Amino acid sequence: MQRFVPVPPDLQPWLVGAVVVDAPATLAQSHFPAMVSSMLVVRLAGQVHCRGALVPPSAWISASTTPTVYEHGGPVRAVGLVLQPAAAAALFANARGQVNTARPLAELAGPRWAEVEHAVRATAGDGARLEVLCQFVRQTVAPPSPCESQRLQGLALLAAMGHRMGLGQRQFERRFVAHWGMAPKQFEVIARMNSALGHALAAPGSTVAGAELAADEGYYDQSHMGRDVRRLAGHPLRALVQGTRTPVSAQWPMKIGVQAQQALAHLQGDQELVRRR
Repeated sequence: MQRFVPVPPDLQPWLVGAVVVDAPATLAQSHFPAMVSSMLVVRLAGQVHCRGALVPPSAWISASTTPTVYEHGGPVRAVGLVLQPAAAAALFANARGQVNTARPLAELAGPRWAEVEHAVRATAGDGARLEVLCQFVRQTVAPPSPCESQRLQGLALLAAMGHRMGLGQRQFERRFVAHWGMAPKQFEVIARMNSALGHALAAPGSTVAGAELAADEGYYDQSHMGRDVRRLAGHPLRALVQGTRTPVSAQWPMKIGVQAQQALAHLQGDQELVRRR
């Protein structure tokens, strides 16, 4: 069973959510779409390989520009945090500009990570383990850390995609790629696909409102959306929707993505209500 866990309000600028993974031996793979978010994961049991290489037991898994398949060795148990897109480069200097990679967290966080990982493994209960990871993020971003200013720099690059911060196109693209690891257009395409996929999977029953969804997400038409989904998620949209509605599915990461998207929408709705009062 895989489940999404909301994160405390103080960490919402940094984290999309938390995840508990408890995959039986019968689940041989996990299928992830291309993503603009990254993950911080501690594996408690089992082995996981990606593209023939063993994924480190505690790893930062970067944003990705292609669909990714993870191969399981036996039952897999893990806890992790899904980072907001701008968080990784702010938390870890060595994460800046990296995509399509998995790095040992000890390489990024330095010597103090050994204590954090030990605490995660020694703690009983998934909720308590996630709290250890959340506390690691709190301590990392606490002033006088430069993390917040670095996070805002990344967000400023996203906000400047339309006007390029007064820079020439190539200069802006070089700066964007150096920070995000992908070109502005590529980021935009993947983020749009993530949004479309989330809304399609959240639709009730087996409905996939193709043409309406494509228009809402800013695609030229339904076939344009379909091409992007197949290329960036690895399967046609209808197959992905059907796959997520089986009890044990390699598409479970997309279920988690939907829950995260719904949690974010709920949070934004609450914040809007507070502003109106």
